[in-house]
Amino acid sequence: MIRIITGMLAVVMILASCTSGNTGKGTLSAEDVVIEAAISDLLADPLEYDNKAVKIEGVISHVCRHSGDKMRVMQDGSDLSIQVMLGDFTGQFDTESEGKRVALSGILMTEVTNLDELTAHNHEGEEGHEHEDGHDCESTREAVEAMKARGLDASIRTWIALGNYETD
Repeated sequence: MIRIITGMLAVVMILASCTSGNTGKGTLSAEDVVIEAAISDLLADPLEYDNKAVKIEGVISHVCRHSGDKMRVMQDGSDLSIQVMLGDFTGQFDTESEGKRVALSGILMTEVTNLDELTAHNHEGEEGHEHEDGHDCESTREAVEAMKARGLDASIRTWIALGNYETD
C-alpha cells in the first residue's frame, strides 16, 4: 500500500513539474483585467497603472547575474526598458535569455525613492504629516501629491512583479 501511495505521489510531482514549464502561466487570475501597454506608456505615467495588471512585449536586455531574481525588458525600437521582478519565476531566466523576445504580464508597482526629501521639508506641528519616518502617505500617489504641495519633484521607481510570460 505504501508503495502505491509513494508511486502515485511521484507521478503527481512529475506532472506538476511538467505543467509549470517555461510559459510561466497561471500566476494572474482569470478575473484580473490586464491592460496592454507599451513600456513608454508605463514609464510616462506610472501612477496611472500603479497596482494594475499590465501586459508588455519586448526584448530581454539584461538578467541579473547575482541573484537571478530580476531582469530588464526593452521596448522595441527604443532604449526604454523596465525592470521585471521575477518572484516565483526566479531561475527561469538566465544570461542566455538575453536578446529573446518576451510577452509578459504582471502587476505594475511604484515607489517614491526620494521620500527623505519630503521628511526634510516637513515642519513641526504640521497636522497630518507627523509620523516616525516623517510622512504618513499610504500610497505612491499620496506621497507624490505631498511632495508636489511642497514644491518637490518625486523620483518614482517603476517595476513589474511578474505574473506570467511567454518567450519565443
